Amino acid sequence: MAEKDNGWLTDQADHLIGAALTRSEWTPLHPADDHDHCALCWAKFSKLGLPDELHVGWRTADQRYWVCQQCVDDFNVRLQWILHDNP
Repeated sequence: MAEKDNGWLTDQADHLIGAALTRSEWTPLHPADDHDHCALCWAKFSKLGLPDELHVGWRTADQRYWVCQQCVDDFNVRLQWILHDNP
């Protein structure tokens, strides 16, 4: 069986390799922001009351990038993330 091409992953996420991610409730980085997207799958983080919006995820220290739980589950080992669960 041919191996699945995952080149898109490193092209899209090379800036996240080895990143420290903290599990947090989503809050906007700037007051005018009403949503963010998962850096990998583009799932939406917001508090707009939309279907399928995410309220909790994993963020980089600067809150510039958010990652959804599904992508953390799928790519944590490959991208060598350091995870900090924020109780």
